[in-house]
Amino acid sequence: MIRKWVANVANQGIALIASLLMRSAIKPLLEVDERSLLAVGLSRADLIECLSTPLTTDPTELLASRARMARLRRSIRRQPRARIRRRGLTPQRRLSARDGFSNRN
Repeated sequence: MIRKWVANVANQGIALIASLLMRSAIKPLLEVDERSLLAVGLSRADLIECLSTPLTTDPTELLASRARMARLRRSIRRQPRARIRRRGLTPQRRLSARDGFSNRN
């Protein structure tokens, strides 16, 4: 029982240290300009929100998901829209159909 408790405490300590290391890696991004952050799909608000999460959570997971969602939204916006083709008579066919003529050979 003591071994499990010690292992649990050790795992939590390692997770805390890893989280602090990740946070220290994210802090330099606060110095980057907005345009560069937007190029990778992030904003300064994303960074601040990421750093304000509890110490026990990995802040990089939040940043990665935000960047993925931004890239997805950007790729959807850039896809060309399908042109709608109207079925029906062209102006030439309308004229000939009205006059009793057909375009068939």
